Amino acid sequence: MKKRPLEDLLTEARGLSSERFGKRILFHLPGMFVLDGRRGRYPALSLTGEHCNLGCDHCRGRLLQPMIPATSPEELVERCIRLADEGAVGCLISGGCDPRGRLPWDRFVEALRRIKDLTHLHISVHTGMLLEPHQARALRQVGVDQALVDVVGDEETARKVLHLEGGLTAMSRTLQALAEEGLEMVPHICIGLHYGRIRGERRALELLRPFAPRRIVWIVLMPLPGTPMKGTPSPPLEEIGRLIAESRLLFPHAEISLGCARPRGRMRPAIERMAIDASINRMALFSEAALSHARSMGLDIAFRDTCCSVDGDKGRPLDGLETKPIWE
Repeated sequence: MKKRPLEDLLTEARGLSSERFGKRILFHLPGMFVLDGRRGRYPALSLTGEHCNLGCDHCRGRLLQPMIPATSPEELVERCIRLADEGAVGCLISGGCDPRGRLPWDRFVEALRRIKDLTHLHISVHTGMLLEPHQARALRQVGVDQALVDVVGDEETARKVLHLEGGLTAMSRTLQALAEEGLEMVPHICIGLHYGRIRGERRALELLRPFAPRRIVWIVLMPLPGTPMKGTPSPPLEEIGRLIAESRLLFPHAEISLGCARPRGRMRPAIERMAIDASINRMALFSEAALSHARSMGLDIAFRDTCCSVDGDKGRPLDGLETKPIWE
C-alpha cells in the first residue's frame, strides 16, 4: 500500500487534535529534571534502587539511576511523606524487574495504602507485567491513581531487547487486568526500540485499540552509554512523525504526549518540532526550539510541574518560567 504524503497525514492529525482539544499544548517539567533552577514536583522513586534483573538492552538499569531509591516499604512511606511535606504534588513509583518483567508490588501494596492515607500525593506506578489478576486489583484498592505500561508490538523485540519470552501475551494480560479493574492506564510506546528500527510500533497501537486509552505517551529510543544500544542511530524523523500522527487518527479522543525518554543532543530539536507538527498535546521537558515552534503554529502554551501523563489540573502552573534550553 502506498504511503500517504507525510504533510497530508500531519495536517489531518493536527485538525483532529484542534477539534477535540483546541490549539493548546502543555509543557511538563517532571521531578527528575531541573530547568532554570526549578525542579518539577513529581519525582520518581525506585523500589529496587538501581538494580534490575531483566537487563533490557536499551536500559541495563541506567534509567533507574536518577530515581530516589526506596527499597523497603518503610523507606517508601518515609520518603513519600517527606516529599509531600516538601511540596510534591505526586510521584511516579517504578523500579527494576524480575526475569518475568514484574515489579515487587505484593511487598509494597500496604505501603502504597499508607501513603494515600497519610498524604495528598497523586500516585502513578510503572506497573511492569501484571501476570496475576490480584495485582491490578490490589493497586486499585490501595488508591493508586494511574498505571503506566510499556507496550511493545513485536515478539522478537520483546525477546531480544526486553528479554521477555511471551512478551506480547504478558502485555495483553496486563492491559486486560488494568481495564477490568478500572485503573487508568497510560501506555508508553518506544519508537525505534528494536535497535533503532521501526518494528512493532503499529502493532502496539492495535493492541491498545480495545482499551481506548485516554492518554498515550510516545518515547524515542535513547542510545545510552553502557548499554548494547550505545551509538545506535535514532529512528528516522519522518517515521516518528508518521507514528504520532497515525496514533491521533486511531485515537482521536486521546491526549498524546512526547515523553521525557528521548534522544538528547542534535536530534532533540528536530524530534520536538516533528512531534508538535504531528499533533501532540503535551511534551515532557522542552527546549527553546520547541517553544518557538509551538508559538509559530499559534498554539497556546502552558507549563506544568508534573509528568506528562498526569491531568493538567493536578499539577501547578509554572507561569512566568524563564525558558532556556535544557540537557544540552
